[in-house]
Amino acid sequence: MHSFFSSTKKKQKGESYYHRENLIQTEYELCKVLDHLESTTATKTSLKILFQSRELDSIIKKNMAKDFGKESFLLKPNSNISGHEIYFYHITSDGLRFLVQLHFVDDLFFFAANKVYSDMFLSDSDREKIVNRIKNKYCKDADNEIIEFEVIDAVGNILYSRDDVYYFIKYLANNPTSQKLKKQYKCYVRPGQGQKTNDKLDGLI
Repeated sequence: MHSFFSSTKKKQKGESYYHRENLIQTEYELCKVLDHLESTTATKTSLKILFQSRELDSIIKKNMAKDFGKESFLLKPNSNISGHEIYFYHITSDGLRFLVQLHFVDDLFFFAANKVYSDMFLSDSDREKIVNRIKNKYCKDADNEIIEFEVIDAVGNILYSRDDVYYFIKYLANNPTSQKLKKQYKCYVRPGQGQKTNDKLDGLI
């Protein structure tokens, strides 16, 4: 697998671990991801948003082994999102660890994410290393204080990041699959304040 992350490293993790790490466990979380396609505040970039040096539309399920190597785990969540599958990879580079997940629906790619961490909590210097890479590639004019990003390229692909205990970098393809999902789940009623969700018990405990 050719990318700045360099080498892969397998971890012996159980299925429950990958269920917890799945960033799209419910229809509500799917809608939150897809909402970024409607962003009016994303920073425009003239560059194509790439995931591990690949254009998002070039990520094809049948080529996963050739392009990314053997997955650490292939998760088929028991959720209300039909045809949803997630390929997980563990990668190490420069003292950092990356938990990579690539999401497909009906064998078609639409979303990927990197969870960046280290042996302990992510240090300020490690976080700065990742933030500077995003800035230098897509947001060279960004203020020094900015550590979270939302970037859109010419065809509407989105890169956005979140800083928490770990640092997450997420990639959303503006392709027929994501557009179809937007239409398919547009009638999903999101829980308002004080309302209960209808998620399965397995997804809540």
